[in-house]
Amino acid sequence: MKKKVLLLAAILAIVAVIAATLCACDPTEQQTGAQLLQQQYNDISLAKEIEQKIEITKGEFTQFASEKTYTKTEDGYSVTGTEKRLNDADPDADELYDTTEIDEAYQKAVDGKPTLKLDEQYFEAGFRLSETGLTANVKQANIKDVFGITGELTAPTDNLMLEMSVSGGRLSTVRINYDSNGSHVTITLTMTY
Repeated sequence: MKKKVLLLAAILAIVAVIAATLCACDPTEQQTGAQLLQQQYNDISLAKEIEQKIEITKGEFTQFASEKTYTKTEDGYSVTGTEKRLNDADPDADELYDTTEIDEAYQKAVDGKPTLKLDEQYFEAGFRLSETGLTANVKQANIKDVFGITGELTAPTDNLMLEMSVSGGRLSTVRINYDSNGSHVTITLTMTY
């Protein structure tokens, strides 16, 4: 009887080890919130349309504004929109802003890969990460890590906040806010699938 109990215990131990090994390799294993959001960000190329808005302000004064819509086509994207720049090159100009209409087409970037790296250690304490998204202040020392920047930043970047919203299991909005040389920069991407 003791031999049967020992044999049964050994078989159960082997089955438990095999089950644990299979569970560790299971592709349906639960992802962390950051891993799931990273996957949703990586799937941004599935969006049929992406609206991009960039605004640079100093107080109530707008220095630059851009609104572009990227619409997926068979071989890339069509891009339409406007850019409005402060007309400081010509002080005698009639218009305060130089406005440019945009109507372009881009082929898909073969090597284009998402560069955003979501790692909780890059965020200041108090960040919010849930199934509906992320709101986090990025640590100053990790801005380049989060955005995959290998060279130097071309302008100072302070108080960077990253907000990501998820709707219907897909990333719907990415918003980046930061200060640079006394100006405030807001970049917003809105995806439609």
